[in-house]
Amino acid sequence: MPDLITHTASTYFISSFRKNDAYRIFFYLGIILPDIITRPIYIIWPSLYKYTVAMHTPVFLVFVVLLAGEFFRPSVRYTFYSNTFFGVFLHLLLDFFQKHLANGYYWFFPFSWKSLEIGLFWPEIPLLLSPLWILFIIFCEWRLYSKRRIN
Repeated sequence: MPDLITHTASTYFISSFRKNDAYRIFFYLGIILPDIITRPIYIIWPSLYKYTVAMHTPVFLVFVVLLAGEFFRPSVRYTFYSNTFFGVFLHLLLDFFQKHLANGYYWFFPFSWKSLEIGLFWPEIPLLLSPLWILFIIFCEWRLYSKRRIN
């Protein structure tokens, strides 16, 4: 999987084009949600791998987002759903481009146990690029801060 820094950096760049920053946190939540749900379980109990793979699928994530949205006021729910679903979609899209030694992600679970991937990069490649992502974000924030301070 692209690591959380890569996922978050991609969210940072996409959300920088948006005008409304008030609900950006929902977009960030969506981009990290699949890994936040599955990785702790997989790390603590590796024998539950079969179940964590099923939790990293679009069907399961739709249910999680719909359930989480119920904790918000009705006036905020649409914004929560749209931003969080877009973040989850972006996460799954980034994961779709990686390759695995064994089976990858089951995009059509529970209808199919076939793993589909494009296979452009190995999961550790984004980890090697993480320092560059962080430096680039710091540079962009510094430029943005400098422009605001001059104006």
